[in-house]
Amino acid sequence: MVSSLLADALADPIAVLSDLFNDNDDLDAFPEIVAAHFSDVFSSSDALTEIPALHDPANHKEGDIVRFRAMVQDTSPSPEFYLARRPGQRCGGWGQSDPLPLSLTTIDYADLRECTVLWAVSVPGESQWCTQEVDSLKSNYTPISSIPLKPHKFPVPAMPHVGAQIKALNAHIELDSPSSVPTLHILFSQPVPLTVIPRMYPAASYSIQTRDELIAWIADTSLAGDREASEWVLLSIISRVHSRNPPILPLSLSLSRFPSPKDLRTTPTLSHLLSQIIVLLTTLPLSLENLNHTSFAPQSKDEDLHSGYLQLPRGSVCVVTESGVTEGIMNLRAVQDIMSTQRLEYVFPFSTFTFDTDLAFLVLTEGEKSLFFQTDFNIPLKPKETKFDFYAVPEDVATLPRDKLEAFRSLIGAAKTGNVSVGEETAQAACPIATGERDYFAHLESRQRFRSETQSEAHKL
Repeated sequence: MVSSLLADALADPIAVLSDLFNDNDDLDAFPEIVAAHFSDVFSSSDALTEIPALHDPANHKEGDIVRFRAMVQDTSPSPEFYLARRPGQRCGGWGQSDPLPLSLTTIDYADLRECTVLWAVSVPGESQWCTQEVDSLKSNYTPISSIPLKPHKFPVPAMPHVGAQIKALNAHIELDSPSSVPTLHILFSQPVPLTVIPRMYPAASYSIQTRDELIAWIADTSLAGDREASEWVLLSIISRVHSRNPPILPLSLSLSRFPSPKDLRTTPTLSHLLSQIIVLLTTLPLSLENLNHTSFAPQSKDEDLHSGYLQLPRGSVCVVTESGVTEGIMNLRAVQDIMSTQRLEYVFPFSTFTFDTDLAFLVLTEGEKSLFFQTDFNIPLKPKETKFDFYAVPEDVATLPRDKLEAFRSLIGAAKTGNVSVGEETAQAACPIATGERDYFAHLESRQRFRSETQSEAHKL
């Protein structure tokens, strides 16, 4: 049975705001009261799913309550003022305003409050199966097909998505914006977990057999039967930032000797396959068009932050294809910087700012090694099949029963979030470091030499 508080919040959130306002006199505390009330009403997952998910603003009218799982793309818009108490002791904010012009003599300037303004977009790279599961959508759900205003604020060019102005009053966000720009007024917010769909480590469904089946499926469906390369792909996609000091960063991987496309199909079968089991996946083609005419790092232009291909949410996997590239230095440097340091530089007119990232990179290159990037490991592809389509269309990619896919997704998600502790005895056996910084750094240098030698040998294979 739906509670009356839940039913009221879904039917008329503006009326609920008015009732709360009439019961509270403290304008400064009111935004927190609103957030606490709505957070409590929608505290359960079942209650939260009652709120319609925002997939197309055209399907909602002004004043509707919606939920929007989004990535904040731009925090630079200037704060604004709003009238927290309107004439007649009425609630202000959250989109409630009086028709203009409002007589200045009726405004009590003590009732003005400041709010924060952001721009947010649909989560870049979110797989369709993940959207359907989290938003409780039917299997015949049709993704949004239109590109909204301000498409330059989404990382992937020409990709349909939802973009909206966000306003929070409790420094959680308000603006008199053009009616053509969707604007959301925050009632309450919740953080999204790294894997979007919460996972527990270790996964309940985990077994050596499940792991082996996953490796075999990746190999047979997208890598011409190469199980070793498939296992390296698995290790790469589950890696994440564990520590920044000392740096324990995601594993960057090059798959060398990867065939180039023979026709207009440039998205590798591997990307289509991974999109069935990974929550956040972006394929980055290093075409001349992208390198020379598309920015990979965010840039501020005319006081508006334009997005870049690499402005992706933490936990994303980025598949980089190298075929047919010879130039584009600045964009290449941005990719290498993230691989090496997990930091992305935002470019502003008179300065730059660096932001932390958590992205795993898988580079597909036709040569003996990547032409442009120094990755942690380089694994030459060794196809077991002579006639194999490395660039199949999505419809031709072998899929699996739902329960098997869910087992693979659970395994990957759990491995992405889990932490493993190494006992002291094991640590000493695997990494015999004497006390003192000199011995510690000597070990790091030795490990780096070993890695370089290993890559050199791999190149010769």
